Amino acid sequence: MFAVLGLETKDEAVYREMLESPALGIEEIAARLTTSPDRVRACLDKLFELQLIQESFEAPGRFLAVEPAVGIQQILARQHDELIERQRQIADSHTSFIRMLSGTGAHSSRGSGIERLEGMDAVQRRLRELSHDAAREVLTFMPGGPQSVAALQAARLNDGHALGRGVTIRTIGLDGVRDDAATLDYARWLTEQRGEFRTAASLPPRMVLVDGASALIPIDPGNTRRGALCLSDPALLAPLLALFDQIWAGSTPLDTEHHHTLSDRERALLACIAQGHTDESAAKQLHVSPRTTRRMMASIMDQLGARSRFEAGLKAARLGWL
Repeated sequence: MFAVLGLETKDEAVYREMLESPALGIEEIAARLTTSPDRVRACLDKLFELQLIQESFEAPGRFLAVEPAVGIQQILARQHDELIERQRQIADSHTSFIRMLSGTGAHSSRGSGIERLEGMDAVQRRLRELSHDAAREVLTFMPGGPQSVAALQAARLNDGHALGRGVTIRTIGLDGVRDDAATLDYARWLTEQRGEFRTAASLPPRMVLVDGASALIPIDPGNTRRGALCLSDPALLAPLLALFDQIWAGSTPLDTEHHHTLSDRERALLACIAQGHTDESAAKQLHVSPRTTRRMMASIMDQLGARSRFEAGLKAARLGWL
C-alpha cells in the first residue's frame, strides 16, 4: 500500500516510528532505525510533502504524524484528481490532433492516407465496410455518455457480423453509461458475445480502429454529425493505437463492481453548485481558482456521463452524492 503511494521502505519506517512514539526527535528515530539523521530528514521531507506529517501547533519545529486513515485518504484523493487531469490532457491532445488533420485533409483521398467523409450517411457506410472487412480486431472509444437507440442498433449490427467471424472487439465507454439501461444492455450483449467492454472517467473524442490499418475519427469533435476522417497512414495510426492501449489499461471492466469516486473537494463543489453558487463564488468558498472549479465540474460531469449541470445534479442526487 505505501509503495503505491510513493513511499520507500525507510520512509514507511520513519512514519511508523512517529505514529508509535510521537515524542521522538530526529536523532532518536535515526538511532532506532540505524540510519543517519540526514536520511531521516529526507524521509520527513517526503512525508511532509505527502501531508502524512504536519508541524505541531504547540511546539513549532516538531512534526507529528497524521492518522493513516486521514492521510492516506487525502493522498488517494489527490492521485484521483491527477489521474482525471491526465486523462483530460490526453483527450485534449487527441482533440487537437483531430483538428489538425481536419484542416490538412479537406481535399484528401484514400491514396493519401486521409479520406474525408461528409455527413453521417457516409460515415455509417464506411463503418459497415470496415466491419465487413475486419479480420482481427475492432477498437472503439464511445464517449458522450448514454448512446442513442439508432447508434446502439447500428453497433449491434456491425459488431454482430464481426464477432461471428471471430474478430476481437474492445470498446471503452464513459463510467456514466453504467447508469443508462439501453447502453448498459448493449455492453452486456457485447460481453456475452465474447467482446469486451470497459469504462473510464473521461475519454478522447469518438474513434474506431480496425485491424490497426484503418481509423475513423470525427472531423469536428464538437459535432460528430459533420462527418469523419478515415485514416490509413501507418504514421497516423501508431499514436492512436498507443492511445487506446493506454486508456484501456486504466479503464474498469464491465463485470467489475464500479463505484463512482469523488474527492472531498469535488463533493464540496457539488454542494456549492446545489446551493446556487456560480463557478466564481464556489471557487471563493473552496479557496481555489475559478479555472480549477470549472475543471473539477467537468470531471464530475464526465464521471456521470452528464451533458449539462442540471443533469449532473439529478444523477448526483440519485447516487447519494448530495
